[in-house]
Amino acid sequence: MNPRKSNRREQWQGLFFWSLFAAGLLVQLLAPRLEISNGAFVIPPALVAGGNNIRPDEIIAKQRRMQLISAVLTVSGALGLAYRYREILTRKASRRSDEPAGGPA
Repeated sequence: MNPRKSNRREQWQGLFFWSLFAAGLLVQLLAPRLEISNGAFVIPPALVAGGNNIRPDEIIAKQRRMQLISAVLTVSGALGLAYRYREILTRKASRRSDEPAGGPA
């Protein structure tokens, strides 16, 4: 394989996995937050003030869906990054285990 193509592929892989990881964190940041007080969900006043028909089950389902999407994106991005940088991670770990107990000479 051409070294230039291999280097490009590695760069794109890294960019893709970092993007997945960042997207997961972004979804987590933008996900709705429901407060729980005395063992019950607290409906935000903005929803009640609009006079809309409130469906707590839909609000909770949306929050759970956003949490699941966030978890899948973040974990898949983190696993992809671990796979992408596995040589760097294992090289540092093996170098530490090869050093004598007193540290490097």
